[in-house]
This record gives sequence, C-alpha cells and structure tokens, in this order.
Amino acid sequence: MIINLSDRLSAAASLVKGGGIVADIGTDHGYLPIYLIQSGKIKKAIAADIGKMPLENARSSVAQYKLADKIELRLSDGLNSFKENEVNEIVFAGMGGTLIAKKLKEAPWIKNKNLHFVFQPQSRAEDLREFLYSNGFEIGTEIATHEGNRFYIAFDAFYTGEIREFSVADCFLGKLPKTDDAKTHIKKQVNRLQKRYDATKEIGKEDKELFETIHKLKDFLND
Repeated sequence: MIINLSDRLSAAASLVKGGGIVADIGTDHGYLPIYLIQSGKIKKAIAADIGKMPLENARSSVAQYKLADKIELRLSDGLNSFKENEVNEIVFAGMGGTLIAKKLKEAPWIKNKNLHFVFQPQSRAEDLREFLYSNGFEIGTEIATHEGNRFYIAFDAFYTGEIREFSVADCFLGKLPKTDDAKTHIKKQVNRLQKRYDATKEIGKEDKELFETIHKLKDFLND
C-alpha cells in the first residue's frame, strides 16, 4: 500500500535530493518519511517531534506501512537530539518560519556544506530566509502550491559560507517563481505590509524601507 501525500507535502518531498538519511523535524504523522522510503528516494529516515502524541501518531503510521526497520522515531526539540553527520538532509515542514530559524540557531553544526535542507514554513517565511541569508546559506529552488484556500511555500537550501547583501524584499521573495500560487502568496504579504505601513504613517513615523519593500513586491506581481 503506497501512501498518498497532500499537495503541500508533495511539494516538500519533491525537493528532497535523496540517496541518504533524512531527518524530518516536526514529523507529526510521519507521512513524509514514509513516502520517501516507499518511493525509493531515501534509504532511511529519522522522524522527530517535540510532542509525544505526534510521535505516537507517527509510530502508528510507520507500523501500518511496515517500515519500522527503516524509520527511526525520536523525541526531539528541533535538532537538539541530533549530532553532526548523522543525516544527509533535514526537512522542516509544518512550523512557522520564525520558529524554524530559532531551531536552526540552536544547532550551529548545521553550517555544513554536506547537508541539504528542505523547508516549508507555515508562516513568516521571510524570517527564515533572513536567517539563512545572514548565516551563509543559499536558497536553491522554491515551489508555491495551495490546498483549498491556504497557500504554501517550500524551498531547499544549502550552506556555502558566503554572506551576500540582501534586502527586506529579498526575504519575502526568495526565489519564488512567478506562478499564480506564488503571486497569490505575495499579494497576501503586500496586504499585510500595507496595513503596517499605513499605521506608521498615521502616527507620523513613516517607514520608508517598508514603503520600498511593498513596491518591490508589487513589481513582482506586475511582471
């Protein structure tokens, strides 16, 4: 029996390079590592979660698909229970971008050119991109998709050690393709930032950087 992934998780799975061991942080039901094993993309996975209940959900899923010999279950707050060189790839799918950045910061060993990362922040992707850009990571490919009325961004990244200049707009745009889903996502960000900008004007403290960021995002929409 082959597991079927949602469009959201399928986007994340498509960015996994494969061929090695993957850590799925915040695994919840464990569907992503199960799919990656079944598809032959990876040899082994470590499914980790901070909560005992999600981990038990994952344990049930792993048992259902008879993959206990290939998927290790681990109680872990982010990457705190992992060691350097234990895995080849690390996936964060399901947390907010601010929280993902915090968890990465707690594990300095991630600055390793042999590691590959896949991220799917559920909110504030700009905070995660800012962390990556500020710490010598490069974003590879970005995918925008949706399920119902919710839009999702997934992207992969790798460490280069080179810190380049970037703007606030870069943190919102990353390397998003100019697809309908990506533009819908950016429209929501523009609306959110516009409200913030209007509030600064009302109190006489206009945020010019925010104004410039909004216009750069609008340029993305108009191209």
